[in-house]
Amino acid sequence: MTETEYLFVYGTLLSEYGNIESHEWINKFAEPLGKAIMQAKMYMVDYYPGIVPCQNGEKYFVKGELYRLKEPNKLFSLLDKYEEYNPMDPAHSEYVRKKATVILKSDGQEYEAWVYYFNQSVEDLEFMPKGDFINEYHK
Repeated sequence: MTETEYLFVYGTLLSEYGNIESHEWINKFAEPLGKAIMQAKMYMVDYYPGIVPCQNGEKYFVKGELYRLKEPNKLFSLLDKYEEYNPMDPAHSEYVRKKATVILKSDGQEYEAWVYYFNQSVEDLEFMPKGDFINEYHK
C-alpha cells in the first residue's frame, strides 16, 4: 500500500480565495481535512503570497488548509505548473515543493504535508507577520 500524501495550501489555492481553475483540480484530486497551520514566514509576492522557512528560532505561523491527496501525481502535474515549480530545475523555479510539518487545527494532529515554498529573494517584499492571507490581504 502506498503512503498517504497531504497538501497544505495558504494563498490563492485556499478554498476561500474564490473560484479559480486550480480549485477544481484540488476538489477533483484531494479531500479537505480542515484548517491548519505550519511554522513559516509569509511575504506578499504580488497579488499572491509566498512562504519561507523560519530561521534561527523564529516563531511565525502561516494559516491555511490541509488536504489528503487522492491522486497526488495528477494533482502535482497541474499545481507544479501553477506554482511555476520545475522539479528538473528547482533553482530557477519561483516555488519549490517540499514536505513540512503541518498541524490540523481541529484536533492538533501533526501531518507531513507537501507545501510550496517561495524560492526567490524576499528582501524587498512585504512581510506578513500574522501569516493569514485571506483575512489580512484579500478583503
